[in-house]
Amino acid sequence: MTETSQQSEALRPSRIYAAAAAVLLILGLLLPWNVHVGAGIAETRGWVFAIMVIATVPCLAALFVVESVPRWALTVPYLILVGVFTVFAIVISVRYGGTGMVAPGVGPGAWSGLAGALLAAQPRTATCDQQRVDRTCRLIGWSSIVLAVLATLFNLYFRTRFVIPGIGGDAGIQNLATAVAALLYGVVALAPALVAGRWVMSGRPGPRLAAVLLGGAAVVAGALVWFLPAGRLLDAFHGIAQNTGTVSVGYEGYLAWIAVAAIIGTPVLRSARAAGSAELWRYATRCCLALITVWCGGKAVLRITDVWLAGVLSLPTPPYNTTMLMAFDLLTAVLALWLFVNSRNRSASRTVTVVVLGILVVLTVCRLILGVALVPRIDPLNPGTVNPVFGNHLVQQITSTFDVTLSFVALLLLTGAVGFGARTSTKAVSAQPVPRPAAADTPTPAAAARIAAPNPVEAQPAAAPDRVTDVLAQSTQRFAAGTTYGGGPSTVGESESGS
Repeated sequence: MTETSQQSEALRPSRIYAAAAAVLLILGLLLPWNVHVGAGIAETRGWVFAIMVIATVPCLAALFVVESVPRWALTVPYLILVGVFTVFAIVISVRYGGTGMVAPGVGPGAWSGLAGALLAAQPRTATCDQQRVDRTCRLIGWSSIVLAVLATLFNLYFRTRFVIPGIGGDAGIQNLATAVAALLYGVVALAPALVAGRWVMSGRPGPRLAAVLLGGAAVVAGALVWFLPAGRLLDAFHGIAQNTGTVSVGYEGYLAWIAVAAIIGTPVLRSARAAGSAELWRYATRCCLALITVWCGGKAVLRITDVWLAGVLSLPTPPYNTTMLMAFDLLTAVLALWLFVNSRNRSASRTVTVVVLGILVVLTVCRLILGVALVPRIDPLNPGTVNPVFGNHLVQQITSTFDVTLSFVALLLLTGAVGFGARTSTKAVSAQPVPRPAAADTPTPAAAARIAAPNPVEAQPAAAPDRVTDVLAQSTQRFAAGTTYGGGPSTVGESESGS
């Protein structure tokens, strides 16, 4: 392979990531940044949208710059803009918490734009500083966890500040049930931020691949909830995340997952596509299955809490609806837990794993459908005051953008299992020895007739001479040397004694 072809092969992944960055940046202009700002939102002011466009153009220009320092410099304004929207959402949430005012939140436009800006800031060919990347991921992870915990505590305080003092009164049971329900809802909303926060801070390849899958699924889920006609039914805030504990998982988690996925996504995905990545995929699958188990198990507990709370407060809620939702949540959690336990065995059947993962994908989608179909509706008191961006007519909001995110995570796990299994099977077949084809029955020239040569007879070793022959030989030697005999003829015994 020539040097030019090697360079072209090395830059091919960079071109793919550059194209992904451009798509994400453009998508950031088409999606809302909060409940007041974004394309398609009437309240959006022209100068705010102009700032968003001005910040996007340098990021797109950074895709054509080779050096790493100018690329980072061109994306800094965009990162600052995302930070300003996030700080604004936090300040408003704290200032007007518990008053009934809807906080602005951070929408999917900021998520995708953040991912695109961070992808555009990465160098093309230079090797990144791994220690700096690890420090950045740990900082993002700890910030996400701390902000999520604080947001949960604030929301818990706002929901129980008038309830806890009345626990000792006449309606003590009702107040206690309300406080317990608020606590459980806050814990379940906080759990994904804690679980995924560990992935973000971990330096091991498996949790990092899980974080990349979660971040990518969050971007797709946020855009889908906004563009789908049923998006407002899936999420009352139309995909615009509030802080943790308000409804479900907050923007503290989404921003952290997406940022880390954009920072470490390039090397992690290269490792996931490389040969011998079975252990990496198995570890990442276990991490994602643990998250699905925690979330669906927690939602099942919340369904039980809803039935109990409705009974305590004498609310007219159909119990069979909540029971059906609880059954699907529990079934999904049990199936994910079974996969989590059995994936520890490396000799588990790949076919069984793929089939069960497919069933898990179906269950996560069914949870979304039932979470919208089984919840009772109410007619608005004043239809003219319905907000065009957020809100719906469901009695209770069951699903959220995070449920859609987990559906895409399960789909990615299934795709990885099928794709990696196909590559493994192909490598196993190619590794087997290829049998040589049988020789064709072609006529061969007859060999010339030859006469077999007789086998040479090996020379037998001479037999040892007997005693008479030895005496005669010695007598001959004496005669040749001039020895005379005196007397008659000698006998054999005399000759032997004379010798």
